[in-house]
Amino acid sequence: MRARWLLGVVVAAVAALGSHGEPPPAKPRAPATEPPAEAMKLPEELEALNTASRKMYAGARARELASIPVVIIVSGDQLILRKNGKRTVVTAIPAEYHALKSVAHTTLALFGFLSEEPGRPLSEERLKALKEFQALVAAVGPVVEKCGFDADTLARQKRLLARAEALAAKILQDGKVSADDLTKFCRASRSDVVANGTGAVRAQLRATHQQVMEWKKDMTAEEWAALTVIVPGVQTARAENASVQYFARLFGETNGEGRRVVYAEALWDEEKALNLLGTLRLDGKLAEAVFGDRFRMYRDFLADSARAAIDDILAPE
Repeated sequence: MRARWLLGVVVAAVAALGSHGEPPPAKPRAPATEPPAEAMKLPEELEALNTASRKMYAGARARELASIPVVIIVSGDQLILRKNGKRTVVTAIPAEYHALKSVAHTTLALFGFLSEEPGRPLSEERLKALKEFQALVAAVGPVVEKCGFDADTLARQKRLLARAEALAAKILQDGKVSADDLTKFCRASRSDVVANGTGAVRAQLRATHQQVMEWKKDMTAEEWAALTVIVPGVQTARAENASVQYFARLFGETNGEGRRVVYAEALWDEEKALNLLGTLRLDGKLAEAVFGDRFRMYRDFLADSARAAIDDILAPE
């Protein structure tokens, strides 16, 4: 991000006033100078050339995308298969995943809610919100017994819920929580939260694998070899995203993201995610033609030159 800094004008205090008790007249400020608009505008011929170039590239990207016979998009709970002009959507994430996630989130919620200035009394508004959350936690207790969990998994859910409810009750009584008590709560919950995450991702990946293998039955060997997967996700996950790991192992892609597995950071819109795939495919061909390295355009084209420029700019005088 580019930060803009506002430059203030510091006026020194006048040490002495004039003989009539009036401050000296303020000096007129010089008008702010900005480059004329004409100096910032490219000639029309260059603008037209750039627009035409981008239009030609967009057309090439669309044709490149249309040439891919089979694409799977991992979209939240859904897997979307786009094959030969047909779009098929299935819900792949099972209820077990969401149940385990929802219970584990109580630890996340309480830490986030209480981590700001621990040790200080909570306001009436925050105590009211905490009491409402405690009621929600208590209401879930009987519900998890109907989720079909085995005995160990059910016991773990009850521990997490009971621990969250007990912390909320103590805070409602004391009106505050210490940083030490909050840390102890989180550490006590760690193994159960991790176990819930393990169970959730296993349920997710088992269901994903089952669906992908069903789709594979209707693909030719050529279609399967060309299958590309797009995984939209948050910034921090990338190559370690569960779906990226699964498809990379399935396809033998050693680096996670690569030729057949595309991570679409924060591109939750299906068409935008597909455009990214088209861009990567076309840029791969361009990079091969120009640099002899298919992945050179997968990083900033200006990266190498920028390093050299920064070396010069920041060089000791």
